[in-house]
Amino acid sequence: MSAGGYSIEHVFDDRTEWLAGARARMREYAALRALIAEMEARAAALLAETVEAYAWPEDVPVPERPDRYGALHLGGRAYGEDLAGELAVAEGVSEGSALRLAEDVAALAARLPGCWAKITDGQAPLWHARRVLDECAGLTAAAWPRVDAAVAPCLGALGPARLFRAARAAVTLADPGLARRRAEQASGRWVKTGPDRTDPLTGWLSGRLDRADALHLEHTIDRLAGLLAAEGSGDTAGGLRAHALGLLANPAAALAFIGGAGPDGDSDPAPAKAAAALAPRAQVYVHLWADSPDGGDALARLEAIGPLLVGQVAAITAGCRVRLTPAIHIGGAGIGVDSYEIPQHIRDQVLLRETHDVFPYSSVESRPLDLDHTVPWQPGGPTGQTAPGNLGPLSRRAHRIKTHAGWRLTQPRPGDFIWHTGAGQTVLVNLAGSRRLPLRQ
Repeated sequence: MSAGGYSIEHVFDDRTEWLAGARARMREYAALRALIAEMEARAAALLAETVEAYAWPEDVPVPERPDRYGALHLGGRAYGEDLAGELAVAEGVSEGSALRLAEDVAALAARLPGCWAKITDGQAPLWHARRVLDECAGLTAAAWPRVDAAVAPCLGALGPARLFRAARAAVTLADPGLARRRAEQASGRWVKTGPDRTDPLTGWLSGRLDRADALHLEHTIDRLAGLLAAEGSGDTAGGLRAHALGLLANPAAALAFIGGAGPDGDSDPAPAKAAAALAPRAQVYVHLWADSPDGGDALARLEAIGPLLVGQVAAITAGCRVRLTPAIHIGGAGIGVDSYEIPQHIRDQVLLRETHDVFPYSSVESRPLDLDHTVPWQPGGPTGQTAPGNLGPLSRRAHRIKTHAGWRLTQPRPGDFIWHTGAGQTVLVNLAGSRRLPLRQ
């Protein structure tokens, strides 16, 4: 791929030694990171054995006298009381942090054995599994194996943001009652305002709203900000949004500005028509996941929102003008055009196939991204260059790396993206996540 008419090799003709040296350092660093991951996996396994070794013998009574070596209780089990202190010294952390670490390791090994195996095999860092464990707080006993089976394949394959969303989804699917209980416990709503300490003419606003209300508010703010920009305001995007929110403090002014009432407030628009014009427009992309194992609500994923029970989707779209679109079946065999521009029906195919940026370990959702031609489009080139099998969503930064930094990307099959970095690292990205392949020498 060329940059400004020059290939990367031509750009650095006089600096090849510099680039070779930089990539050599990167290969050394990548090899060292692999060694560190291996050592961390061994450390995690040894830590689990250490915690188990501190478990209080079942045939030895726990002393009740305070002047005797006593017991530390974690997860319903007794351990030697200096476990946390010893671990705190070894880790260089507080005893409280060491206590939580020991408790998490014991819980992972006992309750999420599939996830724990990924840690001890060196496929994922321990902190990923600990965050997954946090998502499981309050699970019923029967739900743990279901979550383990669903999340274990994701460890080491998904970046943190996607991994934790997958964990939340698995928990919701395995124990829908827990999701409802959490929603009830966190149902408090509030709005607070206050002065800005640095500028007495400004203030701040913070709140916790129904998710649907928050989405509607953002839609209206964006609409008002767009109208302000169209009138020639030179304010920043943030300033336009702040001005738009200020307009909403006076509903009559906001209606007048949008066009729902006259400038003096004495016009006679039809209320129903004004309400319809102002109603947020919603085109919600819902991906049904699976039926609940106990016959309850099925699970859905809403783009830009995350996993929800199907019964909760209506709360997001309440009060909206909802646009219904036909189901789109992913496949796209034989679909292709010769133009550089991507028709909407092809874009829909790719975005439904690739829910996220295809850059390694990315958690950016694909809907707002540009689609990149894996094999660069060429005028007069082969027919059907713009086809699902030659397209993938990429962020602008990822596209720049692919185009200008000497990285190579291939798509041997639709949806399988193989990245080759300039330093020789190779990663396969597909729906299963990202997988490192052996380093090129």
